[in-house]
Amino acid sequence: MDFWDVMNRFDEGPIMAENEFDLHVYSTARELKEKYEIKYNPQEPVCLDSSMADRLFDAAVSFFVEVGVYCLDTRRVCRFTEEELNCSLNNAPEAVSFGQGKDRRVLRHRGVEDHHPPFCSPNPVGTPVREDLFVHVLESYARVPLADTFSGPSLLTLYGRPVRSGTPLEVEAALWNIQRIDEARRTAGRPGMGCHNFISCAEKTDAIIASTMPPFGSRTSDGLLNGAIAEMKVDFERLKKVAFLLRSGHVIGGLYGPLLGGYAGGPEETAIVLVAHHFLGCMVFQAVWHDSFPIHLHQVCNTDSRLLWLLTASGQALARNTSLPAVTCCFAAAGPCTPMIFDELATHTVAAVVSGFSINPMAPARNKHPERCSGMEASACCEIGHTVAGMGIPLVDANGFVKELLSGYEKQIPKAPLGKTFTECYDVERLTPSEEYDRLYEEAKERWSRIGFVM
Repeated sequence: MDFWDVMNRFDEGPIMAENEFDLHVYSTARELKEKYEIKYNPQEPVCLDSSMADRLFDAAVSFFVEVGVYCLDTRRVCRFTEEELNCSLNNAPEAVSFGQGKDRRVLRHRGVEDHHPPFCSPNPVGTPVREDLFVHVLESYARVPLADTFSGPSLLTLYGRPVRSGTPLEVEAALWNIQRIDEARRTAGRPGMGCHNFISCAEKTDAIIASTMPPFGSRTSDGLLNGAIAEMKVDFERLKKVAFLLRSGHVIGGLYGPLLGGYAGGPEETAIVLVAHHFLGCMVFQAVWHDSFPIHLHQVCNTDSRLLWLLTASGQALARNTSLPAVTCCFAAAGPCTPMIFDELATHTVAAVVSGFSINPMAPARNKHPERCSGMEASACCEIGHTVAGMGIPLVDANGFVKELLSGYEKQIPKAPLGKTFTECYDVERLTPSEEYDRLYEEAKERWSRIGFVM
């Protein structure tokens, strides 16, 4: 659809209070769960029911048509017909490229049990770091051997001042951010490497627009993620980004994080809402690729049984019924340089890759503890993802592996170890993991080999 037709609907659609819309999301998802017989199976953290994945897709279509998308600024609901949605899905691109020259990489739609390797886009998912560490952390992700693109952390301060949204310093932080991105990819020896989210230090549209001006360093072969507001909401700030990006030529991605335990409901309802968010991305954000991170409302991770089930059911629903390039991000409860984080990232990566997703690794320590991130976690995810695809692991074997690892760490999630900061587990000068971190990874691979997953 034309973006301005969508905007007209946000201006002319039915008025609704936000809490009324929230309740409509919850009640509609709950009704459709029953109608389409969507049922979480605790014995299948990797969904094994392909017919249910198809019903989940149909439920998400019904949900999207009934509920629509809510704009916080106009307090109106924008709705679409099923025919309009089908037209958009049928015409959506199956692949999108990032980067230039020999560093150009293509993100493609993947199928269930797909033998093609996942697209890998390492990043610390906006984990805040201090200014003097920013480039080191950023380059640790750019140097991941299997990285197709990369992105960076956010800033605690710039020039000794806290970076706050909507301030003049946010504009400066955005300009500083894109210059560091360009510096990191050159220093890593990959000058043409794409950045899938070229600004991680700013949120407002004016700051993002400023960062794209020459000579700061962004390229149209870089991308920007536009995040929906949970659940099924947008605002003018996000819509202004769409208006700009459609003209600028940068690669538009949609970012979706429905909350298990919030208005989305339980795992079945949240799976419906997650798939529907991809429709929001197509219709409203005009996104050509899609990144999701469903998380637990209280635990702020997506590595427990229910989150893995809803993620895999949703991934299979999208893989089997659309051609969308879909990516997902692991939010781990444990922090870096712990045995637990390796088991968490392994379960998430195995489950996601066999279900049709590419990967956007990752957020350690619930994504809320400064400087607890490094390229090591992302590198492990990429290696695991390529191994899963290369071995052609079927869903049933992936389910067995994931269940085995879950039995060892799932009960620890509420009190997961915080782990170590970047400077405690990485050699800052050489940008290599510490001996301890390397040893923990080797021990993890040995542990996995004993239950049939050999890297």
